Amino acid sequence: MLPQTLESVFNQTYQPIEILVMDDGSTDNTSEMIRAYNGRLRYYQQENQGVAIARMNASRLAKGEYIAFQDDDDLMPVDRINHLYKALNTYPAAILAVGDWIAIDQNGMPTGNRWLPEGRLSKGPPILIDDGYEAILWPSVPATPHTTLFRKDDGERVGWFDRRFLYAAEDKDFFARLAKLGPIVYIPEIVSYYRRGHDSLTKNTILKETQKIMFFKKHLNSLPKNQNKIVKRLRFRILMSLLRIERAKYAGIEQADYSFEKYRKEGIALLGLKEKLLYYWKARVKLPILNMLQ
Repeated sequence: MLPQTLESVFNQTYQPIEILVMDDGSTDNTSEMIRAYNGRLRYYQQENQGVAIARMNASRLAKGEYIAFQDDDDLMPVDRINHLYKALNTYPAAILAVGDWIAIDQNGMPTGNRWLPEGRLSKGPPILIDDGYEAILWPSVPATPHTTLFRKDDGERVGWFDRRFLYAAEDKDFFARLAKLGPIVYIPEIVSYYRRGHDSLTKNTILKETQKIMFFKKHLNSLPKNQNKIVKRLRFRILMSLLRIERAKYAGIEQADYSFEKYRKEGIALLGLKEKLLYYWKARVKLPILNMLQ
């Protein structure tokens, strides 16, 4: 899918842009295919080290002031960079610009599914959010690699990505830490076509959800004592991840290569009494009953 993705980047109305392709140990013909773009991009190869290190290494090789990530299976609307760049210029104090995405299928056709932030369903001017950290942790904005623009210097300030997130949640952790630096600006415009329905690194539900629990634990442990609202919301998100893991197990989805049981126990320990009771009711009573009735 990389040729389609690259064409969407070349077609950006904002110019000039610098394009770096980081090959994280692929085993297909990427290096041969990329020769057709000689002079239009910079291509780097590294041994497979995971998405966090791949993003960080590519970012540090960039020469520009701003960074926009793009995975090889998604597509950029032609005005993605324009929308996000203008928003950052409208609000110079903003650390991060975030837009919306719409899902596409394997053939690149819109599915009708869209990430809809709370109460922001229509187009309009950029919206400055003072507490960007809470907005990303909840989340009330879709801060993902394919919907954002930020300054390279700010990425350096937060130390880029946490290398412990090998399979998922590295982006959530990065953008949350970035948002601690200051406000963020949300643009109610479609800035990404997000492809679904195909094989991808984060398709394994158990693998993805255990990494999310690791992310929630990290930020729960760093929150001040008086942040009750965020604590409750993160505990709710941990509960949802734990229940998705349980449903995936009953559905026969393969377990991750490492011990997910460790993360399950850690997740339960982070819950409040109400969430623990709800978890045990659904995981130990409701799900087994539903499974027997099928």
